[in-house]
Amino acid sequence: MTIDKLGSAQSIIAALRTEAGQRNARAQGKPDAFAERAAMPAPRKDVAALRRQMAEIVQSVDVRDADAVRKVRPRMVRTVLLWEFGPELREHPEWQAMLESITSALEGQGADGEAEFVQLIEALKR
Repeated sequence: MTIDKLGSAQSIIAALRTEAGQRNARAQGKPDAFAERAAMPAPRKDVAALRRQMAEIVQSVDVRDADAVRKVRPRMVRTVLLWEFGPELREHPEWQAMLESITSALEGQGADGEAEFVQLIEALKR
């Protein structure tokens, strides 16, 4: 599994983009600053910086401990969201609901999703 492209983290990023797009589409009235920024082309991101952040988060996670794996997921989702959309996303009125919704969706992917997440953690630890 190649880490350069973050492997299975791409599915997390895709889910985050989809969720953010759906929430923006449901918003009524004048778009807020986040919605306007999300509509603009994204600048090139530093994937290596994201990998370092995520590796730091999972460094002490024992992949055999299901509770530890479950607890680290929201931190990783938060890290990817902020990397993808910027720290001002925390100011969005639906920030917490979005974070919880994405985390729940990822937790609901079943055994295959869980196995991919564990593989991501193991790859980040290398």
